[in-house]
Amino acid sequence: MVMGNGSALDPDALLASVNTAADQLGAGFLRAQYKNTRHGTYDEEPFRPREARITVRPGIHQQAGYFDIQWWANGDYKYHYREQGLEFRFGCENANETTADPVYHFHPPNDLQRHERSCIAPDHPPERVTRAVLATWWAAVKNGDETVLNTQDGLP
Repeated sequence: MVMGNGSALDPDALLASVNTAADQLGAGFLRAQYKNTRHGTYDEEPFRPREARITVRPGIHQQAGYFDIQWWANGDYKYHYREQGLEFRFGCENANETTADPVYHFHPPNDLQRHERSCIAPDHPPERVTRAVLATWWAAVKNGDETVLNTQDGLP
């Protein structure tokens, strides 16, 4: 299985996610960098962005962390959070429709092979998904506890 299920990457959705995160987090949004080629490095300017990395503060257990974000034209997405000693991922993977794994899913901290049903409702635009992912992250930050990441109710 491949994210995007063969569809193209969606740079407009990616940029919408970054802009939403910047607006939502204010001073907690430290910077955005973009991977413009498949095997390239992260740059400050989005030329043809394939992936964005947003650095945020505070982290859940560290001073800061970062999200790597990708969006595809078919609506698939990946929000992969990392800080020293911790990582988790929220995603939508339409290719999962033919498997036992949920399309809208959460990979719990440090067990990225496991797929749990996501607390983020399906079929929303990048802006709403970004706000929902940030809400789950912020709940973990406030509690200093990553076990609350996928436990929220009423997210878009």
